[in-house]
Amino acid sequence: MSKNKDHLQQIEELTRAGEACQAELERLRLLLDEERTEREAAEQESQNKSKFVAVLSHEIRNPVNGIVAMSDLLSETELTQEQSEYLGIIRQSNASLLELVNGILDMSRLEAGKMTIAHNPFDLINTIEDLVYMLAPRAFEKKVEVILDVESEIPLFVVGDVVKVRQIFLNLLQNAIKFTHEGEIVFQLKRMPSLEEDRIVVGFAVRDTGIGMSAEQLTRIFDVYTQVHEASAHHYEGAGLGLSITKNLIELLGGRIEVTSTEDEGTTVEIMLTFERYTDLPSIPFENDVLSGMKLLVIDREETSRSIIVGNLEGWGATAESIPDLDEEWAERARKGDFDLLLVDRSSVEGNAIFTSLQQDCHINSFLLARLGEKVEDEERRRFRSIVTKPIRKLHLLNAILAMNTNKKG
Repeated sequence: MSKNKDHLQQIEELTRAGEACQAELERLRLLLDEERTEREAAEQESQNKSKFVAVLSHEIRNPVNGIVAMSDLLSETELTQEQSEYLGIIRQSNASLLELVNGILDMSRLEAGKMTIAHNPFDLINTIEDLVYMLAPRAFEKKVEVILDVESEIPLFVVGDVVKVRQIFLNLLQNAIKFTHEGEIVFQLKRMPSLEEDRIVVGFAVRDTGIGMSAEQLTRIFDVYTQVHEASAHHYEGAGLGLSITKNLIELLGGRIEVTSTEDEGTTVEIMLTFERYTDLPSIPFENDVLSGMKLLVIDREETSRSIIVGNLEGWGATAESIPDLDEEWAERARKGDFDLLLVDRSSVEGNAIFTSLQQDCHINSFLLARLGEKVEDEERRRFRSIVTKPIRKLHLLNAILAMNTNKKG
């Protein structure tokens, strides 16, 4: 009897345990159903929001485009100074509104997972240089130097999403220009080691000497609709979408971003992106010693610019020296023929009587380094063998020097 009683007790315990397990399973099933329902509702809400934003953006963009078109036509008519000022405000407002609409639409697509990645071959260096050229005049208007530092190891073509790459660096460059009021902005491209044979890893860096950020501001820079410089003495427009969209785009492409900054000193944004290999054709189609035997002097007050130009020239096999200003000692060396070519930054020799005298005294090969958008009159242009536009594209500079050498031989 005792054994039967024990067996019955065990059976009862197992039955109760089974019932408890069944109840727990039912509870978990209900929780999973609730979670699935909530997730589906959230997805539907996200899709509805995305559709609403897309329709709203389209409806807003149409009249704004009409205003932009009419503003452009109005700018071609005869206006008083006061009317021109009003028109300038209208056009600036149009640009800000379009930027806001596009930013909201991009954010909505990212949140809804509607962003797709293209895989097409494109010229990475040319894409970045064109973008820098488009924006550099805004910086030059503020007397801020813009410098390109591009490593030749990056191949001519890579496979990736050129539209998203442009958008990423458009946002970053616009920010750098907006928050930099003196000094320089340096855009660097460098090839990084890759563990995969069919992948090209490129490191990008945008460094500025702008107003910078505090440690607390750095923690908020990727927050949506956050403008970290709201309390600044300067008024900075923007909805606070740019960096958040930029970070999301970088992560969508499988890259990473890191931002360091010091208040009142500047900001550095470093990005790593991986592209599919397309070709091994080099971006600079010349041997490393293509300028071997040449002696050059760089005159440029901007230390970073000077250093990068010299580095490029030495990388091509030339002997290069640099100075911030031309004095009599260096002018005498030039007269004696110590240099085959002078690369002269326009702002660094303006009003320099020694340089004017040097050009008048002897025939010396010199290139003028002039900022994009600067007007160089014919009389000044004739005093130089060539004009190289800043920001300097490496291939443009090298081709100009090679063309001079070819003409000399001819």
